[in-house]
Amino acid sequence: MDEQKATIPPLPIPSPKSLRFPFDDYTVNGLGFLQEATYVGVYWGFHLAEDILRPANTPIVSIGRGRVVYSALHPGSATKGNWGNLIVIAHKHPKTKQIFYALYEHMQERLIQKDNLVKKGQVIGSVGKKNTTENGWWDIEHLHFGIYTGEWHGQVLPGYWTPGSTRTKKEDWVKPSEFIAQFSPSKEIQK
Repeated sequence: MDEQKATIPPLPIPSPKSLRFPFDDYTVNGLGFLQEATYVGVYWGFHLAEDILRPANTPIVSIGRGRVVYSALHPGSATKGNWGNLIVIAHKHPKTKQIFYALYEHMQERLIQKDNLVKKGQVIGSVGKKNTTENGWWDIEHLHFGIYTGEWHGQVLPGYWTPGSTRTKKEDWVKPSEFIAQFSPSKEIQK
């Protein structure tokens, strides 16, 4: 007798009415979106996020209502950097119904787990201390913040794109600061 596998419907993704930035004074003072980067003599490609330099333990908040689809530690090592603590939150655009994902990397701790619902402005973690497992062994304290609009496959997304890459499509990424500004008229953006 064949057993039929029960399929579990996906959990609903909330639609935020407006968005905010992950910090009150959001200033891109590290690598910018699509900036080419070479680190320790290695060419990485085009940066798919905005890096915001902040001291360790600075609280990071959710940009809007959403559902956590990924929350994990990717520690790296002193010789090979990685994401450290990272969180991916799914949001559904209220008008287009398109799902988009906010990525937060290099965090000291993760205060939310997969499938948790989050509110706009909810503290989800903090900036990781440099050269630690939590920040993925990077020598700067910062938040790598990205917005991904492609299809989610439940896997870690790359932080850089190079021509010919098959891990991601450059067109599936948007400039976070512009996306948030276009999503929410300036009077609605709450910092």
